Amino acid sequence: MKNSTLRCILALLSGSIGSAMAGQESEGVGFGFAASQRFVRESNLYRLADGVDPQRGERADWVSMTRLGGRFRQELGRQAFRLDAGVTAVRYRDNDHLDHEGVDADGRWDWRLGRALDGHLSFRQAQTLSSYDELSVETRSVNTYRRLEFVGDHALTPRWFWGLGASYTSSDYSGDTRPTAEYRARGLSLRGGYSGRAGERLVLSVGRSKGDYPGRTATRFSDQSYTQNDYRLSGNWAPSGVTRLNGYLGYLTRQYDFADNRDYGGAVGRLEMAWQPTGKLRLTSHVRREIGAQEDLVDNYVVTDAVLFRPIWSATDKIDLAGELEFLRRDYGGDPGFLDGSLSEDRSERLRRVGVSAQFRYSRAVGFGASLRWETRSADESAREYDAGIASASASLQF
Repeated sequence: MKNSTLRCILALLSGSIGSAMAGQESEGVGFGFAASQRFVRESNLYRLADGVDPQRGERADWVSMTRLGGRFRQELGRQAFRLDAGVTAVRYRDNDHLDHEGVDADGRWDWRLGRALDGHLSFRQAQTLSSYDELSVETRSVNTYRRLEFVGDHALTPRWFWGLGASYTSSDYSGDTRPTAEYRARGLSLRGGYSGRAGERLVLSVGRSKGDYPGRTATRFSDQSYTQNDYRLSGNWAPSGVTRLNGYLGYLTRQYDFADNRDYGGAVGRLEMAWQPTGKLRLTSHVRREIGAQEDLVDNYVVTDAVLFRPIWSATDKIDLAGELEFLRRDYGGDPGFLDGSLSEDRSERLRRVGVSAQFRYSRAVGFGASLRWETRSADESAREYDAGIASASASLQF
């Protein structure tokens, strides 16, 4: 994208069609279409330490993200189908070697047979540029993440049920940019649970998965495969009319076939809370300890501890103002496999994010938004530390 900075500022101020209105699309049966545009100003695109300049391109840049997509909803008897798909074009003003397109898709079939059998079959694909929070080179590496999942439950009584699940996950990178990070994972699970009259749900599950890194060589520091066992209790509960809890608690073990120095066994979990004390004010928050959560890292053994708070104030029927505060700690548990050829020792990092945002709903179909976010990382190695500021303006059109 070779436009001048002034032109980008004018585009920001004009609020060109963008993607700030994520929760606004109609869920009615039939087809729908969406167009969105987002402009972002990155102060530290490559997440470099202070005083370090990139070997190629510019440290700061303007980014344009244009998405065209569609959706489909249909119910046939007791079957429900949903599909969302789109194409996003990402263009950089100065770092145009990072320009790329991504295809996203999210489909789901909620099925039911008779009165006792139900479940879902879902597929998801996301294509995004690898985050420079972790990627240590300044090249374009587009990740293609895919997940196919099947769940089937059998009702034993109107409240109690048991079920089976299966999943397949893959993560690939464009060209030959990150061959050692590409992986495949296959999983099976057995579960049983209870559904209450008020909508509360409690599920106990046991899962086992097998992961493979086909581009790696089996050594003490970088194994080709692992086996993971996952025991968890998950559910949702509304203790009052203004509070809702959701999440899981569990114990996870991961064992590598050869690099046993990276084996892990310990508690994991994620607890989310939504609290709305008044009609205009609500607070969402979560605390979590996870391995390879997709919002963090899906390629390697990295344990993430995080706490997030997000207050939202509905100033008017059309305007929402929000803040966000997040603290993360990442434990890499040996060689994380990010730096090619590195045999790094155990290391940990701390990341802090603070943000504010605003959304304006002009109508049911048209909306605008803006946000500011600051983040900083402290690490065992000074070269891994950085500060960054991100500003964005966006809007959306859905029909």
